Amino acid sequence: MAGSWEADLARRYLGAQRKSRFSSLIGIFSLLGVFIGTSSLVVATSLMNGFEEQVRDRLIGRDSHLDFLGWGPSGLPDGDSLPDLIEATDSRIVAASPFVVGKAGISNGNQADGIVVMGIDPVRAVKVIDIDNFMTVGSLNLKSFPLDSGRMENGIVLGSTLASRLGVDTGDRVTLISLSTAEFSGSSAPRFDRAKVTGIFHSGMYEFDANLAYVSLSTAQKIYRSRGRVSGIQVRVKDLWQAKDVGQNVSERLGGSLSPRDWFMKNETLMKWMKLEKLVVFLALCLIVLVAAFNIASSLIMGVLERTREIGILRAMGASNGAVRKVFLLQGLMAGMGGAIGGMLFGLVLCWIQDRYQVVKLPGDVYFIEYLPVSIHPTDMALIFSTAIAICVIAAWFPAWKAAKLDPVEAVRHE
Repeated sequence: MAGSWEADLARRYLGAQRKSRFSSLIGIFSLLGVFIGTSSLVVATSLMNGFEEQVRDRLIGRDSHLDFLGWGPSGLPDGDSLPDLIEATDSRIVAASPFVVGKAGISNGNQADGIVVMGIDPVRAVKVIDIDNFMTVGSLNLKSFPLDSGRMENGIVLGSTLASRLGVDTGDRVTLISLSTAEFSGSSAPRFDRAKVTGIFHSGMYEFDANLAYVSLSTAQKIYRSRGRVSGIQVRVKDLWQAKDVGQNVSERLGGSLSPRDWFMKNETLMKWMKLEKLVVFLALCLIVLVAAFNIASSLIMGVLERTREIGILRAMGASNGAVRKVFLLQGLMAGMGGAIGGMLFGLVLCWIQDRYQVVKLPGDVYFIEYLPVSIHPTDMALIFSTAIAICVIAAWFPAWKAAKLDPVEAVRHE
């Protein structure tokens, strides 16, 4: 194409100074429209990808790939042996750990709040969730400490926002009040328990950092009166995308006594919302390119009118309808490619700046994360580029068809 006379003529027409300054301005604006639309698509898509991946990674890092629950409100027995049994059932399982979860009140002096308290086995849990990597102060020490009075004080690890709200640090004491017993406990009387803050974690997700505390499995069982029973078993698998299949396989092999819930099922609403939002943003920004494409069509139509005599001469010299059509199609394609390539490069530069310097911040209490992350997918870039080019070529089709249909005699006589 690059060496054909149609391409050479299209390049000349694209860069030529037209008689009408207005038509020249339309051409410039159409190029800028494709540029802005493409760069907006690159930035928006990369930010949406980054946001989705960051939320997913932090959800999975704080949570497990897969949970096994009981089918009823009674929870699961054998919190010690059941994880070993699950691990041995499927080779794709890395580790399993029991947990107990329930709602509780927490207070320190005049400050009080309602939170979620999760009881875990710290030795097993660090192999399933990344809580140990999120520790910013202290450690994941959930052991019990003897007091001078002879009573025992349990260790507790708080989220960073929760600790700040309560005004506590490592070494401080808090009181836990079981606002609700665990799902499988029949008792409703609240229970009080003293705990010593041994660590503070920061996952970067506001909902967890502000509303979650970890205690030992035995402490949670005591608070929620659930001795010998657990809420469920958390599991890490080798490939998180196989978590659903692993859950179904384990459940079937253990006689259907366990109810599996993979990470996508636990966050299904959020994941579907993010995918839908990405699609809506993509379609909305495509409208910018579409408007620019109409400008390209307008520019080419005016170009055809201005060059009617030249088109007639080309036809009289033996140029076919297809050749004339190709000239103007290539002119629209070159305009689209110029805007698309420039827009992609500019968009990638903006993405690099955001990734490097985190210019755009987010309120963590609303968006889970504290800044807009960036993730560039080659497939998305290819889709954006091809979409922009396709829209421009389609817009150029009518002016090119109109030029090819001009009668040579009438076109040469045109003044």
